[in-house]
Amino acid sequence: MPSNTGPLRVLEKCGFHKEGLAKQNVRINGKWEDHIILAIINEKKTNQVKEEEVRVTACSKMMEYMGGLSTNGYFNGAVSVWRKGEIVFSTGCGKASFQYGIDHTSSTKFLIGSLTKAFTAMLVLILHEQERVDLESRIVDIMPDFPHHDVTVHHLLSHSSGIPNFTSQPQYWDKTMRLPASLNDVISSFLELPLSFQPGEKMDYSNSNYILLTAIIEKLSGQSYSQCLKSEILEKLGMEQTGVSDGRTIIEQLASGHTVWETVKNAEFIDMSFPTGAYGMYSSAADLCKWAEALIHSTLISPGLQKRMFQSTNGVYGYGWFVDEQRKEAGHFGDINGFVNQILLYPEEEAAVVVLSNMNITPVTRIARDLAELMRGGDAAASGRFTAAGLLCPELTGTYSDGRKDISIEGENQLFATVPKYYGVPSKFPLVPVSIKEEEVVCKSRYINDTYTFHFNYEGDVSLTLEEGNGDISTYVRIRKIRGCPERKTEFLDTSVF
Repeated sequence: MPSNTGPLRVLEKCGFHKEGLAKQNVRINGKWEDHIILAIINEKKTNQVKEEEVRVTACSKMMEYMGGLSTNGYFNGAVSVWRKGEIVFSTGCGKASFQYGIDHTSSTKFLIGSLTKAFTAMLVLILHEQERVDLESRIVDIMPDFPHHDVTVHHLLSHSSGIPNFTSQPQYWDKTMRLPASLNDVISSFLELPLSFQPGEKMDYSNSNYILLTAIIEKLSGQSYSQCLKSEILEKLGMEQTGVSDGRTIIEQLASGHTVWETVKNAEFIDMSFPTGAYGMYSSAADLCKWAEALIHSTLISPGLQKRMFQSTNGVYGYGWFVDEQRKEAGHFGDINGFVNQILLYPEEEAAVVVLSNMNITPVTRIARDLAELMRGGDAAASGRFTAAGLLCPELTGTYSDGRKDISIEGENQLFATVPKYYGVPSKFPLVPVSIKEEEVVCKSRYINDTYTFHFNYEGDVSLTLEEGNGDISTYVRIRKIRGCPERKTEFLDTSVF
């Protein structure tokens, strides 16, 4: 089809490409027909209107969804949804600091934990493209004192090295994380430990892998990790709200980390001198959208190498990313004292979802996947407003078990549930009865979107169905009453208020 054809230029100005037009029968008897040209243009305009309608509806649904979480105090943080070159939804909810009463905005900065690993992996791939390191290079050839001679750069990137995770060691929580340490100090703490399995045998997530990659980046680049990150990625992408936290430098608009034990508490202290390329960065939701766009468009490295980053070599993990082939999704969860975060990339859709929270019990992965579904025009259940029914229900107290874990329900003037959350660490939440009937009592949890439904039978036994904010549903049986727990009354007035 000749490029100087008049009608073709009209169509190209309307956003059509020659390759696409060549596949359509847009000429009759070798001549352009005006009504066919108009039909093609009108069809494009109709599709654009439909896309805009879907986008507006999706934004409305996302606003309603986040509004429901915010209204009930179930989300503290910031979210951004990026699609085809623009942020289509962004909001900040709750408190960046409960202690100082500072609200979140969409530009609040967060410690992003293991979302850092994707940046570290990218730096390694940049060094590879600069021919400074081969992905199959043995670590001992880069660090001569390294004792495990079969471990390669690829093994570190894909968590298939067998090197034990230093953050899982018994002394980490009580001692290691609270004290300053150099990169060499951290490496020395696990360097001589035996491998958990032969390199390449399987995948086992280990922060030690990315601490070693940090040291490799510093050695091969001749810069500190922070300097290399800034020059090779952050400055090139205009990510001015992102960097590495050392725990001492003041970072403006950085949120404080929180947890819950009966009420909101400050998170346990962590010295930020050592996490660096494993889990030591901070960023904002808007900046992470820039990062997502660069990854999807292969801005920093060649498309072939970028594709390898998202290819799972062990059925689970690529380079710095968990890969879900079924969802056509690359993502990563990141947590560090008082912060939980989730980023999801959908390269085929040119889309990304970022959820950052400074409340460590927030089900960020569920929220991110719900926002992704809403972005596509689908549905996700929003959290409805609820009102306390006004009764104490002390007969619910006791220990409940599902055979694997226990939940404790206690309290006189206020019910509390002590329940395991991330990594099995317990949190203690106030419970609010919202529906009281003859056969069941429904309670909502404060601070997290969990629903507790207590069921009664004629023998006086009590069971519990817990629907957690992350979507998990479990059934528990009461195995112990708290001493002095009253018996269930036989007549109740339904005082449900929603």
